[in-house]
Order: sequence, then C-alpha cells, then structure tokens
Amino acid sequence: MKRLTRTPLAPATLATLLLGGCGSLVPPAGQPEAPLRDSFRVSAPTADAPLSAEASAEAAREWDGFFVDERLRRVVALALAGNRSLRASVAAVERSRAQLGITESNRFPDLRAGVSANEQGNDNGGRSSTYTASLGISAWEIDLFNRVGSLQGAALARYLAQQETQRSARLSLVAQVADAWLTLSAEGQRQQLAEALHESQQKTLDLNERQYRLGAASGLQRARAQTAFEAARGEAARSAAAVRQARLALELLAGQPLPDALLPLGQAAQATALPELPAGLPATVLLQRPDLRAAEQQLQAAAFDVGATRAARFPRLTLTASAGLRSPELDGLFRSGSGFWSLLPSLDIPLLDAGARKAQVAVSEATQREVLANYEAALQAAFREVADALAVRDSLAERLAAQQAQVAAAERSLQLAEQSYRLGASSQLELLDAQRQLATAQQGLVTLRQTEQANRVVLLRALGGRWQAAS
Repeated sequence: MKRLTRTPLAPATLATLLLGGCGSLVPPAGQPEAPLRDSFRVSAPTADAPLSAEASAEAAREWDGFFVDERLRRVVALALAGNRSLRASVAAVERSRAQLGITESNRFPDLRAGVSANEQGNDNGGRSSTYTASLGISAWEIDLFNRVGSLQGAALARYLAQQETQRSARLSLVAQVADAWLTLSAEGQRQQLAEALHESQQKTLDLNERQYRLGAASGLQRARAQTAFEAARGEAARSAAAVRQARLALELLAGQPLPDALLPLGQAAQATALPELPAGLPATVLLQRPDLRAAEQQLQAAAFDVGATRAARFPRLTLTASAGLRSPELDGLFRSGSGFWSLLPSLDIPLLDAGARKAQVAVSEATQREVLANYEAALQAAFREVADALAVRDSLAERLAAQQAQVAAAERSLQLAEQSYRLGASSQLELLDAQRQLATAQQGLVTLRQTEQANRVVLLRALGGRWQAAS
C-alpha cells in the first residue's frame, strides 16, 4: 500500500487562489428615493422646501436683476438643485469629460508592469519553473499623420459642446420654471375672477327666484338666471382644476412639492424686470447663446473627424517594447545575467480594403456638411426667436393700456346696467350681457399681463441669458 504524500502548492497557484478571493468591484445599485407626494391629491407641504445656501446664492448670482419676486427666485433655485433632467445633463458632462480623458491618454504610451510564474512538469517527475518581472508598452502609435491628435480634438470639441448643452438645459429650465410660475399666478387670478362671478350669479339667481315666487319675474327670466349661474359654476370648477394642474407642473420642474409660501397668491405684475435693450442691439449677441455655442463645437468636432478618417488611409507606425528580469528561480531574478529586453516596431500599410476607408472619409465629410447646415439653421431660428419676441414686446404696452381701459369701461357699464335693471328701465338680458363683457375683459387683462411677463422670459432665453456679457 502506497503512502499518500502532500505536494506543496506552487507560488503561482497560491497567488491565483489569493487573488480569486477578492471581492466584487460592482457598486451597489441602491434604492433611489422618489421625490413624490404621498397622494395624488394636491395639498401644501407643512414645512418649507429645503434650499441650500449654495443653491440660493448661485441662482441669485446668475439671475440677479431679472427675477424681482423673492418667491420666484427661491423656486428657481430649488429647480436648479433638484430637477432630475438637469442632474442627468450634469452627468452627461462628466461622462464626456471622462471620454476626453480616455482619448487624450492614447497620445502617450501605456506602460504596464507584469509579474508571472510558470510551473511545468512531466510524467517522469521532472519540473521546471520560470519567474518573470517586466515593464513594457504595447502597440503605442506614433502619430505620423495626426490621426490620434484629430481624435483628441474631436473629443475635446464634443466635451465643450456637452458643457454648452448643459448650460442651455439650465437656461431652458429657468425659463420653464418662470413660465410655469407665471402660469400658476394667472390661473390663480382667473380662479378669483371665476369665483367672484359665481357669487354674483348666485345673488342674481336668488333675486330672480324670489321675484318668480312673488310673480314679479317670468319663468324665462328665472331660466336665464339659472343658465348664467350654471355656466359660472362650471367655469369656477374648471379654474380650480387649472390651478391644481399648474401647480403640479411647477412642482415637476422644481423636482419636489412646494409649500404655499413659495407660490404666487395672485397676479404678479412685477415678477420679472428686463433691463432696457438698446435700439441698435446687434445680432452678434446671439453668439453667446449656449445652444449655438454647442452647435459650433459640434461643427469643430465634425472637422476633426474628417481629419481622423483621412489620416486612417495612411500607414500607421506602432511600437511595442518590454524590458525585465527572468530566472528559473525566484531568488535569482536579481542576479547578473537575468535581464532581457525587446523592441518591436510595426508599420501597418493599408493596401486593398474594397474602398472602405475612402467611404469612411466620404461619410465624415457628409456629416460635416450636415452639421454645418444644422448650425446655420440654428442661427436663423435664434434670430427669428429674438425678432418675434421683440415684435411682441413693441406692442404690449399699448395693448395693456387698451385692455385696462376696456376693463374700466366694462365696470362702468355693469354699474349702469345694474342701476337701470333695479329701476326697471332695462331688461335682464342687458344685465347679463354687461356681466359677461366685464368677465371677458378681466380675463383678457389677466392673459395679457401673463403674456407681458412671459415675453420677458422668452426674450431673455432667446438672447442666451445675460445679454450684457456680449457688449
């Protein structure tokens, strides 16, 4: 009977087992916290929405002089800190920066160290060992025709474009928050008008009911009053729903529920203040718009792509080199004569590829022309946005004055109609028509004030934010 002998583990096997016991590098996914309300019904939070000092200061610095309502400024700051779409754009910038780092690293050799142990044996009990420690670079490209440099330039341009895209997303978010806040303010004002009309029609209906029971009013008058009352009641219900929807839209942009203290309680006539624009404002101020800057960087990236594809048609020179120590014994690695080195230059010359590289150049050149056309179209669209906003702004003052005069005239007309109706000198139809005209004029004034405020936001966004920076 043979006795079993224990064979000691080789160093290479032991190292493999130790490394195999290392843990995973996969980060935990975690459970994201959903910034949602507890229920689908709109109710004001009991506490003030949290706002860091940094977010508040950033919003105040970036939009200083434009948002004059402190509540709106705080909501904008909350949106800049909590909007999920904006967070995604920030992550996209970080990803683009990392991709730029990868591309830049290709210009330098990739130096690596390696340690290995090779154990071999045969059936006769023979064993041989080889231990190696080395440093080396593998397939480092010598950039003869600036192929790698062109790729690096394209990556840099796309990173800068992503930065400008993120700035454009911030500008769009601020404009959307301001517009949603102004919409909520206008809807609140419309709700107040609708409730006031509802109460007025309730009083008119009660009066007609009493007159009908006393025989002083006909059934037709009673039916007309009932019709006007039901229409006012439906409008009040619609206005209440519109206010809830406008609030939810604003909270979606802010990324969290908002307390009543940050919401407009009525028409905010001075929520924004746009500085005076000079009469000869040059069109070159459009070049500061972040979306146009992003398009310009994309054009630069397309040009670098053309250079990279053209350089790919020429030979590529790569270098592989290594140096180190090799010995059949572990303690002999540092003895004299154990060193070695190798140098392997390689020249890759394209000969026949069935026109693939030529086609790739044509693709990149066509892409460059496409990006150029898109950039020119973006310039035209930006010019039209500013021109349209200025055209609307030129007539808003006169329209507001006319609408305010119309409201005053409608109020006077309603007073006269009520006096005449009480004296029996006019019919109920004239009273109802006067009430309807006043309600229409007041609704038009609310809409026009909202348009005037929203026009300021549109103009600031169309000019790319702080237009004074281009002067």
